[in-house]
This record gives sequence, structure tokens and C-alpha cells, in this order.
Amino acid sequence: MVKRRQFIVSGLGTIAALNKRFASDPLEIQVERRGGKIPLVHITDLYHPPQDPDDHIDLATVVALEEFDLRGVILDCTQKFLDAAPAGFDIRRDPGYVPVLQLAHILGRPIPVAVGPFSPLSSPTDTAADRPLAEQGGITLLLKILEESDVPVVLSLVGSARVLTAAFNRNPGLVRSKTRRVLLNAGSTSGPKREWNVGLDPAATIGLWNSGLPIDWYPCATERSAFNPDHERGTYWKTTHAVLFRALSPALRSWFQYAFTGSTRGDCIRALEEDVEPVVWEKILLETRNLWTTASLIMAAGRVLCRSFAGWRFLPRQDAEGCELWPFSLEPIVASVNAEAEVQWHLAEGESNIRLFKRRRGAEYGEAMGEALGALLASLRT
Repeated sequence: MVKRRQFIVSGLGTIAALNKRFASDPLEIQVERRGGKIPLVHITDLYHPPQDPDDHIDLATVVALEEFDLRGVILDCTQKFLDAAPAGFDIRRDPGYVPVLQLAHILGRPIPVAVGPFSPLSSPTDTAADRPLAEQGGITLLLKILEESDVPVVLSLVGSARVLTAAFNRNPGLVRSKTRRVLLNAGSTSGPKREWNVGLDPAATIGLWNSGLPIDWYPCATERSAFNPDHERGTYWKTTHAVLFRALSPALRSWFQYAFTGSTRGDCIRALEEDVEPVVWEKILLETRNLWTTASLIMAAGRVLCRSFAGWRFLPRQDAEGCELWPFSLEPIVASVNAEAEVQWHLAEGESNIRLFKRRRGAEYGEAMGEALGALLASLRT
């Protein structure tokens, strides 16, 4: 994706009041768990080389959250990012099969992966059945995973809604019955400016909002921009690679180096067994990163952002007793979408199957998120 007042809790009484207030919010995704894990499909605009490296960090976040049973990764790629300029956006890329397969090797387990259609849907009801065979795999895989799952599945969207909307149009009954929640990382809280992910496929966005599927909406943009770090509805935050990658395992360091340098090595598995090049890695650590998706994954896993004795961490709620929380919540809303793929919404008086992200404002949000995500990625041992 391109995508995309300091508040100090004083005293245990204030902490307890905050915990009580936000504990009643519809925070966690309540699902039947097989083996204690939440089934999840990650639909991502992942490329190699990256179009935006936040997608690699999001994927690493998914696998680092042990609450998730990752059933598959669907590559949501758009033609203009696969072609070199002037026909394309900038450089030539491939769909992100390589980073997914590399990560599967590092973790020692399979991760089913397939790619969806490369061009936008022709209408909100388009099934994409007329696309080439090579672009059918993502839709087919998603429907297969849903059909074979014995419990509803969480669907994480961090690109366009193309694959999900096409799958819904092919088999709405199946998708409705087997979707627990859609984690929608796209759109703007208000304003006429079209957010990046929506712009990738406006018809798919309209189709998703009209589908009636249960949506947890995490807007990537606000009325001001997609880079607003201090908005109660915005998901955007920023940090440095040095903060995120400070304690990665050697294999993950090599995985990120392979991606961020756009490596063309054919022995992509052997490359993971070699340590990073110090000069190259130091340059990577100096870079900054814009991120949007993290809160959706943390909340879906049932974790909270809290300041523990070790610093800011993403902890299971039951382990955060007595900690200072940076509160997140999901509020029920009533929403509709117009022909320009703009969403109009207001808070619901009762329950709703659409919920909107909210967080405590504060300039330190990015600092807290960076410290917590760095610790989470460091916990992913390989």
C-alpha cells in the first residue's frame, strides 16, 4: 500500500477505570477456535520487489501472532505495478509468491498462496470469471478455504477488495456463511479524496460494502490525509526499521534484506541461510516505514497495546491486568456507499455488523506501536 497530547494514566484507579471502560467494547473477534487458533486468510497487495514494504511487515505480523491459524495468502496484484514504466507505474514486479514461499520455509510449514485478477472489476457484481486462468487461482483458493473450513474465517484485507468481492459474487451464500469478520484496511473517514486501496478497484469496494458481510473497518485515511498520526479513527503510524528490526532472528533479517533490496537471486531459499550484508543491513535500518494495518491484526488476535514492565507490548487481554492501556475499540456504525466508492457513516444506536476503529489520540502512538511491534517480530523464532 502507498499506499496509505500525551495521555498519562496516573494511579491504579485510573488504570482500572480505563480497563473497565474498554473491556466492554466489541474488541475481540469471538470465534470457535480449532486448536486454540483463529482461522485467517490474508489478502494482500504483496509484490517482489515490494511496491510498498509495509506489506512484508504486515505478513510477518500475521505469522508472529500465534493466535492465528493462517489458512492462506491471496495475492491482490494490479497490472500497472507488474509492468515497467511507461506502460506501468514505475518498475517491473512479480506477484509476491517468493516472499510467501520463503516465509513458509523459515517457519517449516506450508502456506497456500495464489494470485487474483490483475485488473479492476467491471462492476460491483462482476465475478471475474472472464479473466485468464492464471488470474483465477486467488478466487478459487479463497472459496476452497471457506468451503473446507468447519468454522467461519477471518478475512484480512490490506489491498483492494477485488478478490473477496469477486468470490462473493460467485458464491454469496458460502462467503456469507463462512466469513466471521472482514478486516477492511481501506477507505477514508470522510472527504472526497479517494484513498489508495479504494482507488485500486472502486467497483470492488462498492460491491463489498453492499454485500452485507460483517466488516471491521480500519480507515487508512482521514478527512485530512492518509498520513495523519493523530486522529481517533485513523490507523496510520510511522517508525524506523531500526525499531522494528532490532532483534530479528537471522533468517528473518535475511528475508527482509532479500525483499527490500529487490534481490533477483534464483536460489531464494539458500539466500535465507546467509547472514545479512552489514553495509546493506545498516542502510535498511536507517529507513522509515509508514504502517496502517497493525491495529486490525492485533485486535483480531484479541490483544491489547499496553505498557508493561518491559515497555509497550501487544499482550493478550488476560495478561494485561494492571497495565496502562493505549485503548483501542470497535464501535457499531450504520454505513452506506455511493457510486464514487465514498462511505457515509454514523454511529449506530444499537448493534451492527459493521464496526469502526477508534483509538486514543496522541503523538506518542507511533512510538508505542513501534516498540510493541518490534518486540512481537523479535518473538518470531525460526
